[in-house]
Amino acid sequence: MSTIWQNVTWNVARAGGLTAYLLLTLAVCAGLALSAQLQSPARWPRLVNNELHNFLTLLATIFVGLHVLAVWVDPFTHFGWNEVLIPLASHYRPIWVALGICALYLGIAIGISTLLRPHIGYRWWRRLHLLTLLLFALATLHGLGSGSDSQSWWALALYGGSLWAVGWLLWRRVQVARRARQERAQLQKRLQVRQAQRQPAQTMAPPQLQRPGAWETGTAMAVRPPAQGGTATPRAEPWRASQPSQPLGRY
Repeated sequence: MSTIWQNVTWNVARAGGLTAYLLLTLAVCAGLALSAQLQSPARWPRLVNNELHNFLTLLATIFVGLHVLAVWVDPFTHFGWNEVLIPLASHYRPIWVALGICALYLGIAIGISTLLRPHIGYRWWRRLHLLTLLLFALATLHGLGSGSDSQSWWALALYGGSLWAVGWLLWRRVQVARRARQERAQLQKRLQVRQAQRQPAQTMAPPQLQRPGAWETGTAMAVRPPAQGGTATPRAEPWRASQPSQPLGRY
């Protein structure tokens, strides 16, 4: 009976860990596809993709819990809570198991940041959410180093395919971000050019000669350039009323 129980718990631990890793890979791919804008709004609205990403993350968390619980109750490994929860405390491949424990704590921190998103803001949530890539890397190393099936061809194909899919989507995400920065820079340049064109061109008018003392008396008059052998004569100003030749009498 104990042998059957050992087989059940060990197989549940193996299946739970591999299933959790596969679901984590799908969740990371869905998140990268959302940020890279690979979804079609007509066929797959963004709301559907968000819900799919959240659902895959929730399933991965459930199977991680099943994996940890099965490892703890397995009579063959004899793991205690300190070996399950404290890094480098395990007697079985301590470094690789410690990577899995760190991935577990990192996933818990990312989940808490998602719950606190209305309080910490979108920018900080986005920065913390980028740690999902580190979580994926730690989970991959944990599976390759501590998994009993990591040397089989199907497990290597699973890890290799997951790394390729996440790496390709990450490359697409970087390209989209670079293209967006270039488009913003070009748009800013075009806006600056349009603003410069809308400003009225300031032309410098030639300076006009004025009669000495005109600013003091308030009767500034443009002076006509002198003719050959003559003196300068004031230019007629049609907008000014003609001055009477005789002084006006009292009225």
